[in-house]
Amino acid sequence: MPQFAEEPPYDSGLDTAPQLDKTLKPVVKGGSMLMIPVGSKAVRSAIERYQALLGLHGHIHESRGDSKIGRTLCLNPGSEYGQGILRGAVVDINEKRVKGYLLTSG
Repeated sequence: MPQFAEEPPYDSGLDTAPQLDKTLKPVVKGGSMLMIPVGSKAVRSAIERYQALLGLHGHIHESRGDSKIGRTLCLNPGSEYGQGILRGAVVDINEKRVKGYLLTSG
């Protein structure tokens, strides 16, 4: 059974976003924005505990991609609303496994 959580699991690579200072401006070091994990520790704990076949996540638009936590495939399709690009995922599953997936955009 898939799990659905808006926030991606903490430190999964699907939750990387710019670090912000106290005024909510991105922290820049050496000419580059510092990127940090900002996902949910509770979501990660639930995935580690229950090991669903699939976790579908969003919220962190900068971190499009996939990640495995145990046997759970986690997907974050990301989006670029400012550019009018909506992203999604097409997933082929059966009751025992994820057979395949495709991250889409349009």
